[in-house]
Amino acid sequence: MNQDLYSYSIQMQRFLEAQDKRIMKLEHELKRLTDELAELKNKPPIHVDKIEYKFDQLKVESLDGTLNIGLNPTDLNNIDEFAVNNQPVPPAPNLFPGREIVVQEIYNDILSDLEIMINDAENQLKISLEPSYHDFIKQDVERQLHQRINMYFDNLSYAERAPQQRDNIKEKVREKVKSDIQTALFQFITHSQAETGGNPNGV
Repeated sequence: MNQDLYSYSIQMQRFLEAQDKRIMKLEHELKRLTDELAELKNKPPIHVDKIEYKFDQLKVESLDGTLNIGLNPTDLNNIDEFAVNNQPVPPAPNLFPGREIVVQEIYNDILSDLEIMINDAENQLKISLEPSYHDFIKQDVERQLHQRINMYFDNLSYAERAPQQRDNIKEKVREKVKSDIQTALFQFITHSQAETGGNPNGV
């Protein structure tokens, strides 16, 4: 009997000691949270000024050109450049690794494919252009090509400028520019056909 009481008292003592430790731990945690709350209350509030975006400040200016790469189908006469307060938007920093080399590679690839692209547009539209039109188109595209390629590189995200993305981005930009040229070719040939009364050769 006495042994049982002794064992019970030992267990009770251990239980009470454990509860005391737990209470002390909770009190310590409560004090820490109380201190943090008081510190937050004493900090000055963060004030964020209202930010307004005035899209009417964006003005569109036209550039000279006849065959406009990336032309909107609804406008056959203008290629647009965004400007803010009449000042052209500066290009993004040249962070893409070996950018000048890649731009030149895309430039050379597209120029080498340009005759095929013109022929494809003629075949799809069932319209045959005179050789002089081909030369005119090539000169006009060549004049605008570097600017168009660089525009896409300027708009790359930081993740896309990583060295390991070089080949993927090169192919992506090349295909975008070729798509722009194809759209411009279709619009130019169709527009020329309408102006000459049915055939861009004037027949």
